[in-house]
Amino acid sequence: MKNIAKHGAIVAIVIVALLALLANSFTRVPVGSTGIMVTFGRVQDGSTLSEGLHFHLPFIQEIVSLDNRVQKLELNTEAFSKDIQTVSAKLAVNYRLRPEMSFSVYKTHGTGYEQNIIIPATHEVLKSVSAQYTAEELISKRAESSDMMRDELDAKLTDMGITVTDFNILDFDFSEDFINAVEAKQVAEQVKKKAATENETAIAQAEREKQVAIKKAEADAEKVRIEAEANANAVKLAAEAEAFRLQSINENLTDFTIRNTIAENWDGKLPAVVGSDAMGIMDLGDILNASGGSAAAGGEG
Repeated sequence: MKNIAKHGAIVAIVIVALLALLANSFTRVPVGSTGIMVTFGRVQDGSTLSEGLHFHLPFIQEIVSLDNRVQKLELNTEAFSKDIQTVSAKLAVNYRLRPEMSFSVYKTHGTGYEQNIIIPATHEVLKSVSAQYTAEELISKRAESSDMMRDELDAKLTDMGITVTDFNILDFDFSEDFINAVEAKQVAEQVKKKAATENETAIAQAEREKQVAIKKAEADAEKVRIEAEANANAVKLAAEAEAFRLQSINENLTDFTIRNTIAENWDGKLPAVVGSDAMGIMDLGDILNASGGSAAAGGEG
């Protein structure tokens, strides 16, 4: 009985050991990851494994999973601008490990590729791009400089098996002296803009007043022109009316009308003299007196 019990215990131990070995012979590669087969700590060439359950020799081999999904890195770094201003920046880098190059990345850098590749490359890119802009331009052209950093960082990391999906400058900070200088410049620009606005307003007001004066002068000139034209028309109409009246009189004037008018206006007195210089002037009074004397003499006879 003791032998049977002992044999049964050994069998149980073997079964448990086999189950343990079997359990340690399979490793699951998570969704969105790739697996790297490692034998006695040495990476096997071409041993990249897709997501799912995979067999390996227990205690001899292991499967290391590398996440290929988008990961986010935030870091603080410093650089110098083109005008030698200290630039402190907080950056956010979104990246992912390319599945087809996971083996190469792990073989070269292990699981510390973020610390060994991405962070140093990000520091280098910030220094490179910041040196191309003044501190003020890094503020005013923040989006442009951010895009340039993203493109340079992606170009650096692509050949290493890492793709940059997004890049953001979360914060820029500068020395206190520079910040004070920027604030003073902004105040000066605001004062300048205010003065320019006031000047433009004054010019616009003067221009409006000028246009009003021009319109008034044009209206006055038009009024004078209209009045002069009206007066000229009145004179013309009066002249035309007078000419028409004289023409009417002339057309209706006949010898009978002339004699009748003379007769109506004669006061019964004859003119004292008649004739002209060529014919001589005769005094009608003397002639009448002479005729009267002759008549008197004939009566006496």
